[in-house]
Amino acid sequence: MYHFIINPKSSSGKGIRYWQTVQGELDKRNIPYTASFTRYEKHATEIAKEICSKFSGIKNIIILGGDGTVNEAINGITNYKEVLLGYIPSGSSNDLARSLKISRDPMKALESILAPVRFQYLDHGRVEFPDLDIAPRKFACSSGIGYDANVCYEVSTSPLKKKFNRFRAGKFIYFAITIKQLLTIKPADGTIIVDGIKKDTYHKILLVSNMIHTYEGGGLPMAPHADPTDGKLSICLVHGLNKFRIMLILPTLLFGKHIYFKGVDIFNCSTIEIITDHDLAVHTDGEIPALCSHIKVSVIPEKIRMIL
Repeated sequence: MYHFIINPKSSSGKGIRYWQTVQGELDKRNIPYTASFTRYEKHATEIAKEICSKFSGIKNIIILGGDGTVNEAINGITNYKEVLLGYIPSGSSNDLARSLKISRDPMKALESILAPVRFQYLDHGRVEFPDLDIAPRKFACSSGIGYDANVCYEVSTSPLKKKFNRFRAGKFIYFAITIKQLLTIKPADGTIIVDGIKKDTYHKILLVSNMIHTYEGGGLPMAPHADPTDGKLSICLVHGLNKFRIMLILPTLLFGKHIYFKGVDIFNCSTIEIITDHDLAVHTDGEIPALCSHIKVSVIPEKIRMIL
């Protein structure tokens, strides 16, 4: 039995079109399945929790949507040992699929799920908000505070995103908002604590990206050497740079060459605590759970078992 969690509105309706294709193949092969459609924010979390509690034994949970739908679903998984997670990407970013080399062709992705070559145990992370009454949030691909989160927030709320996605030009919105945020964001001063030890106090922190996989923001290799199986976060910390310097470095991010510039620190750790002098946006897989000045990020000991 396969349990599908479908975001029909992902990438301006691509989700429902992909599901119709997948459903036709499932019915053709007489493969048993359940199908649940997300209707509101965090609905995928509720659906995943229900699947985990209602069905016994191993649950094959298949997500058809974008990175945000994956994020919601893993926040509803209660027993990792009893779940096999599959993914048919239909979002506008698809950073998890890019990292795992999952086909964006729904039929090819489905075939990999029905006849898997292998299973892979993957890390995922958790963000805690010590000063807020907000439950911790898991993330599959990346989390961040500052500039990248601000971009995610504005992209997610922009009415232009849907319009441009219809013409497969969603990345133009990312680019435009990336430039806009660079001109308007107020960098923070802050303290970074790594694996329980104070690393340093930094000035003009632009962002701290906490990566499980290589990509975020629709294919930007923020952490080119990230390994999603090593039990570590790959951190990209950008600090102490003026806006002109950032503008010069920004294009190199497209090729993962930003890591060679002064003011861009790359390191691995199991936990990181970030305390800033004013509130910044926080994202988990592009979703925005909070604006705050204090977060703790860690790798969850249990791994997700993915169908590949």
